[in-house]
Amino acid sequence: MGLNLLKKKIYERTGVDCSKYKDNYLKRRIDLRMKAIGIGTSYNEYYRFLEKNHDEYKSLLDGITINVTEFFRDADTFDAFKNMVIPQLLSEKVKRNSKILRIWSAACSIGEEPYTIGIVLHEKLGPGLNNLLASIHATDIDGKALSAAKAGIYDAEALKKISKPKVSKYFDVVDGSDKYRIKDKVKNLVRFQQHDLISGKKFSHFDIIFCRNVLIYFGRELQHTLFLDFYDALNDGGYLIIGKTETMTGEAKDKFTCVNTRERIYKKDSKNPGIS
Repeated sequence: MGLNLLKKKIYERTGVDCSKYKDNYLKRRIDLRMKAIGIGTSYNEYYRFLEKNHDEYKSLLDGITINVTEFFRDADTFDAFKNMVIPQLLSEKVKRNSKILRIWSAACSIGEEPYTIGIVLHEKLGPGLNNLLASIHATDIDGKALSAAKAGIYDAEALKKISKPKVSKYFDVVDGSDKYRIKDKVKNLVRFQQHDLISGKKFSHFDIIFCRNVLIYFGRELQHTLFLDFYDALNDGGYLIIGKTETMTGEAKDKFTCVNTRERIYKKDSKNPGIS
């Protein structure tokens, strides 16, 4: 039995269309599950195992979804967000007398990215943050990861890129452990929701979207679709920030203006609508 038949079975059982993922990535994830349960390299044997053990579908989907993340991953990107994106965006909002700031952290995993965004907002705006109606909408397909994100508790290794003064400023030590809990002043900015980028509901009215180091796992056609979804989800003048190894492709390339090539930051410019 080939990979395609296994993908078909997964779709029939769970509704997740694995054909949207790159085959090499999907094979690695399935192979890890097969190894974990003591199955060799036979997709046929794994197919039979799934038939008898329906709980394995949940473990498999948890393995397929992307959970690699950390606080201040690619620090230069957050520097650009802090020193370029926020000032430019807020300058435009002042002109329109708008105090609403909506940010979407897509595929947020266990929460490091949205909480990092919250820390940056506090660092950049200080007390001025209280004058904004700022919110960070953080989504992921993995319910288990979201539960960890909502708890907001991390070990010291996860905070290695944060200076000690900032750790003290934005985290509390969990009593009787070596773990740290994100403080409410950051946590209260973030709202978590389970959401599938591929088949979930479409969003709108965001000022900034972070979707970093996720698109590389998807095939070209799905990348094209998601870029257009992000375009539609942004307000005019909004920003899309993708991973440093990712490249905007397809129709969306004509709809966005790249404002920072190195950090992969794109702007939705109402004066440059591209192809309609």
